[in-house]
Amino acid sequence: MKKPILFICIILLTSCHTASYIHDFESTPYGIDYSNGKWLLNELASPMSIKPKLTKIAYNSFYKKLGNRLEKAEDLTNLALSFVPINPEIIHLERIKKESGFDYLINIKSSSSENEIGSLKIGQVYSKKKNVSESVLEVYDLNTLEIIYSRKVTGQVSIDNDDNEDFSFVKSAKGIMISCLKRIMRKIT
Repeated sequence: MKKPILFICIILLTSCHTASYIHDFESTPYGIDYSNGKWLLNELASPMSIKPKLTKIAYNSFYKKLGNRLEKAEDLTNLALSFVPINPEIIHLERIKKESGFDYLINIKSSSSENEIGSLKIGQVYSKKKNVSESVLEVYDLNTLEIIYSRKVTGQVSIDNDDNEDFSFVKSAKGIMISCLKRIMRKIT
């Protein structure tokens, strides 16, 4: 009974292509001061299929530090927050401060630039294929209208045409987005 399970585990482990991750050099090298103020987690800019999972990851990580001083924009009925892009203009931040009364804005974007491989690769690959995704987290002080924290993580997995495995598991672009955000959250908490 143990031998078939061991055999399956060995096959699964040897047939996986793992993703590599890079933290952007221009990311903020220091952490965040969580000691005061009201914090607003903006609605995440990400694919709809994984938005709830990414929101849960971000909310739970920040909630551990902030407690009841953290609120999600999607839960506020009195705030009609429009889309806030990464690196918004100052006038946009002024409007958010005026309408919301919060002290800090947490803005997250996750996207995929290349999604050429599914999560399961079967058969020979005749050209290089890859999945590339990134997550960006920015924190703005709405009182000074300045960015106080920024971090970007990019992940990718690739398969070359000389890969001789006929069957392998590959991390999907959406899975890489989730892992990128988790790496950011581990870095700042």
